[in-house]
Amino acid sequence: MTDETWWQLLLAFGFGLAGSVLPLANAEAFIVASVATGVLGPVPVGVLLGAGQGVGKMLVFQGIRQGRRQLVRRRPRREPAPIRPGTWRARWARLVEWSIALVEHPRWGPVGLFLSGSLSVPPNYLTTVVAATTRLNFAVFAVFLTAGFMARYVVIALAAAGVFEHVR
Repeated sequence: MTDETWWQLLLAFGFGLAGSVLPLANAEAFIVASVATGVLGPVPVGVLLGAGQGVGKMLVFQGIRQGRRQLVRRRPRREPAPIRPGTWRARWARLVEWSIALVEHPRWGPVGLFLSGSLSVPPNYLTTVVAATTRLNFAVFAVFLTAGFMARYVVIALAAAGVFEHVR
């Protein structure tokens, strides 16, 4: 590999990292541009973009988790206000409790993280924020969300390269 190739690989990883923290950087556009120029193959671009996205979400996860711990230490505990049944606030509280239980579930939590990374259902940023406020293991979060990102971007890159047009 030449020095120029290493820079391209690093750029793909960095673009994925930037796109996960700042959602303004569009990874799909980067894939199309990379495949169109032909500097890197579709698989390395997809894997490195996915790895960059995963590392970026790990940083967001740890930032939220550590920031929450700092806030909990400083603020004195107080009892939450009672929620009247039938209000929008009660419905929201049930939805939040359900989402936390789903993320912490030993079987469905990893599946949900993989789907969030690969299909963006549920949305990645929301999943990262919810997961960071739960007791979810960081390694489970990191592995399954990153694997989802990698699968997503490799498939998009292969489709952009025209690989699926030849398969019948």
